[in-house]
Amino acid sequence: MIDPEVLTRLVLKYSVREEGGAVLRRYFRFRADRWYGGIATADVVGCNLRCGMCWAWRNSSFRLDVGDFMRPDVVARRLAEMARSRGIAQLRISGGEPTIAPRHLLAVLKSVPESYTFIVETNGILIDRGLARELAGFPNVVVRVSIKGATPEEFGAITMSPPHYFYRQLDALRNLVEAGMAPCRDVYAAAMIGFSTDDGVRRLKEALSGIHEALAECLDEELVILYPHVVKLMRARGLRPLRAVAPSGVPQSMI
Repeated sequence: MIDPEVLTRLVLKYSVREEGGAVLRRYFRFRADRWYGGIATADVVGCNLRCGMCWAWRNSSFRLDVGDFMRPDVVARRLAEMARSRGIAQLRISGGEPTIAPRHLLAVLKSVPESYTFIVETNGILIDRGLARELAGFPNVVVRVSIKGATPEEFGAITMSPPHYFYRQLDALRNLVEAGMAPCRDVYAAAMIGFSTDDGVRRLKEALSGIHEALAECLDEELVILYPHVVKLMRARGLRPLRAVAPSGVPQSMI
């Protein structure tokens, strides 16, 4: 099994550093993307999960020495400049887990003009009550907790991590709601259901309803995207999706 706590420490060792009182983190690219109707994206290096369908595994999971160390104010400025030049109103950090270096993430958020919506994409494992309160203090932040699988068993198969970490993702949603973030507006759940049964999805929605009934209603259901390098990784891991789409968005029933 792969321990997310160990992976967190590895990312902190190789992809995060402090310089002049600021926390720097490695990034491997900046890009404007079509998701969310248009968003400026900074792809960060390093994650605390090893998901078998991850599109960024080559740059964010298997190598931690790629990219450049960047100050949070520089990250915020580059995202804002890209968004302004493209007429985009949304920003995000993607490609890895942004909460591994919370001081860096919070400093990026403080440097972003409030005229932009910043979507924090996270697996939620590191969002305790303290970090939830910090995130809830930003009026322009939306937190998207990406749940890996619909059940603890599916989480374990996808990530090769102990299944009990599945509940950390649900705890993150609870912490964020209790910190004052409005379900579906300020915080919502996404779930990788590409390997899930219908019963598993039902169980997940019941668990989300137990936190707040609206969370089940606005669940964002993610499917496996069959990029060639993702297919290669899934074959190596022995994973076969039940629900998948080609990069063009055309549904596919199998690899």
